[in-house]
Amino acid sequence: MDILEQKTAEAELRQREEILEFLIKRRTEELERSNEDLQQFAHVASHDLIEPIRKIKIFSGLLEHEFNADITEKAKLYLSKIQSTSDRMLLMLEGVLKYAGLDAFQQGIEMVDLNEIIRAIETDLEIVIQRRNARIVQDFLPQIQGYSILIFQLFYNLISNALKFSRSDIQPFIQIRYNKIIIGNKPFAECIIKDNGIGFAQENAEKIFHSFSRLNAKVDYEGTGLGLSLCKKIVIRHHGFLLAKGEPNRGAEFIIQIPLIYSEG
Repeated sequence: MDILEQKTAEAELRQREEILEFLIKRRTEELERSNEDLQQFAHVASHDLIEPIRKIKIFSGLLEHEFNADITEKAKLYLSKIQSTSDRMLLMLEGVLKYAGLDAFQQGIEMVDLNEIIRAIETDLEIVIQRRNARIVQDFLPQIQGYSILIFQLFYNLISNALKFSRSDIQPFIQIRYNKIIIGNKPFAECIIKDNGIGFAQENAEKIFHSFSRLNAKVDYEGTGLGLSLCKKIVIRHHGFLLAKGEPNRGAEFIIQIPLIYSEG
C-alpha cells in the first residue's frame, strides 16, 4: 500500500509538473508573439511616416530655393525651422526603426547628455513656448547611459504635458531640478519636472500612468492618453522609477529616477 501511494503521488506530481510546463510554454509563446507584433507595428508605423516627412523636407527646400529672392527673412527663418524639425523627426523615426529590430535590446545604449535633450525639446516646442509665454528653468543635468531616442521621448512628453495643462490665468513656469541619489547601492539621476499648471488630485497619481487614461475632457485638452503610459514604460525599460505628485490648480510634479549607468540586471 505504501509503494502504491508513493507511485500515485509521484504520478500526480509529474502530471502537475507537465501541466505547469505546458502553461509556462504557452505563456512564453504568447509573450513572444505579442512582442513580435509590437515590434512589427513600430517598424511599419515608423517606415510609413518617414516618406511624408522626407517630402516635407524636400518641398520646403524647393520652396526656399526657387523663390529665394521673393521670400522675406522671417519666412526664410520659418522654412529653416521646418528643415531642422524634419531632420530631427527623421532621426527619431530611424531610431525607432532600429529599436524595433530583432536585436534592439542589445544595441543603441549610449551616453545621453540630458542638457542637449532639453535644448532639443525647447527647439521643437519653441512655438508653443512662445505662444504661452512659458518660462523653463533647469539645473545642470548629467549624462546617463540609455536609449537616446527613448530618453528624448520621455522628457518631451513630460515637458509637452506641462505646457498643455498650464493655467490660463498665470504664466506657465516649468522647473527641472536634478539630484544624484543612491538606490540599491547604485547611483541614480533624479530629475524632477515641476510645473504650476492645473495639476491633479493625488489619489489619481497612479491612474494617470494607465494607457488611455484621461483626467480631463478631450474637448478641453487634446491627446490620446498614452503619453504618460509611454513615459512609465521608458523609465521601466531603463530599470528606473517614475512617480507623480499633484494638487488641483497647484501644479504637478514628475520625479524621474534612472540609473546613471545602464545595466540589464
